[in-house]
Amino acid sequence: MFLPLRLRRCITLIAMLLVTIASLSSCHKSADIEFKNNGNPLIRHVFTADPSARVFDDALYLYTSHDRDDTDQNAHFDMTDWHVFSTKDLATWTDHGAFFSLDDISWASKQAWAPDAIKRNGKYYFYYPVEQAKIGVAISESPVSGFKDPLGKPLIDKTGNEDVVGQEPIDPALFIDDDGQAYMYFGCRSPRVVKLKDNMIELEGNIEPVQINGIEQYTEKTGGGWYGEGPWIFKRGEYYYYMYSNGWEKDTTLVYAMAKNPLGPFDYIGEVMVPIGAGTSHGSITQFNDKWYVFYHSRELSKSAKQRSVHMDEITFTSDGKIIPLI
Repeated sequence: MFLPLRLRRCITLIAMLLVTIASLSSCHKSADIEFKNNGNPLIRHVFTADPSARVFDDALYLYTSHDRDDTDQNAHFDMTDWHVFSTKDLATWTDHGAFFSLDDISWASKQAWAPDAIKRNGKYYFYYPVEQAKIGVAISESPVSGFKDPLGKPLIDKTGNEDVVGQEPIDPALFIDDDGQAYMYFGCRSPRVVKLKDNMIELEGNIEPVQINGIEQYTEKTGGGWYGEGPWIFKRGEYYYYMYSNGWEKDTTLVYAMAKNPLGPFDYIGEVMVPIGAGTSHGSITQFNDKWYVFYHSRELSKSAKQRSVHMDEITFTSDGKIIPLI
């Protein structure tokens, strides 16, 4: 049947409008979930762990690993994606969903563990460990979506390289100093640090061990200052703080050391917080709106070491820069 030109144009415009509305509706029905901070655990609607807190512009972003509801309790942390959360006031939060996953990586197929992210040159760089042996990097122009793997291979790889990168190169933590030099800290049982080039996707110089003085008497079973995993570094005043987990025993927790150089050597100080029996300890510390906060995880909701929940608390310091242990 022949239709007048004006009617055909109207039908075309209506069709285009319907497509646009459907697209906007689809965007509106994204994974974004708004929730309130009702005390600890901070995140209750999804199991999350290993929180990396970053302040970009006027908002705080929290990058986490994701313990699935259907996780195999007998598997070794079989996580498959990562979440990112954001807030501008610490009271109202947005879960932007699983923004990056193993499906986005061509060279890895398991164990999407503790991540970190950082902003540089107007772009966001997401660093993630996989397979207990590799660390990759993804880039986006948004802190919550659109991340792509620019290398198509790991940035750090243990394959034939264990003497250099350590026995388990996981848990990347990024830091950019006042001179603009970027560093990546990582490692389980074997702490490592390496400088990054300005493009944030290439190593600069050698991978070096991190020296922590005053921990020689500690072992994996005794906790104390023994280095387990989960490094995190930040600067406050003239000091660089190197926080990490001291193992996986019942009374292990987050501890820290201090130095006046981002490469150390660091001097062991003590606990960041009292043990909470999480089975694992991994966290971050950042300043936001003139206060300092520690983010960590527990198994308070699930009672399972494989289904953890992120917490946050304010922390304070003594006049000489030491952290007053959180209770």
